[in-house]
Amino acid sequence: MPRYGFSGSQPDMRKLILTILRLSDEPLGPIELMSIALTDDNADYFLFADALSGLTEAGLALRDGSRVSLTPKGAEVAAIVTGELPAALRRVVAEGCAAARDANFRARCVRAEAAGVDGTAYLSASLSDGTRPLLELRLQTSNQKQAEKLARRFEEKAEEVLQMIWEVLSV
Repeated sequence: MPRYGFSGSQPDMRKLILTILRLSDEPLGPIELMSIALTDDNADYFLFADALSGLTEAGLALRDGSRVSLTPKGAEVAAIVTGELPAALRRVVAEGCAAARDANFRARCVRAEAAGVDGTAYLSASLSDGTRPLLELRLQTSNQKQAEKLARRFEEKAEEVLQMIWEVLSV
């Protein structure tokens, strides 16, 4: 891994976590948060875990189920300490936060479910722009296993499915 100027100290890891949560501007899963925090070769899991525990105990971060977010007090502190990290590290962290935001937004916009009703299997899927549905699809399949496979494929390629349908209907 490259080095971006992270000192490897506990206080700096706390600043880094606060910065990540501030730049992401939404709750992150612990794995997402950890992968961004461990971008620099000087960081390790144990340092990250201890720092995150310290932030939650201090009331600066909140673990709500499977998500981690800033408390109002944490947001105030994050605004102050963000500038104390090296510029190269802040840049890499900002890129990681943008990628996490994009992935989380897409996950909220794409839904696919395999369901069975009266012995018939269906794929129910939708793609939205974040506010309104762009595509809603209900497709009968031959069995539950096929419906589950189609659901996984739709989750991976929802935008391509929409584009193909659009192209076929636009001719």
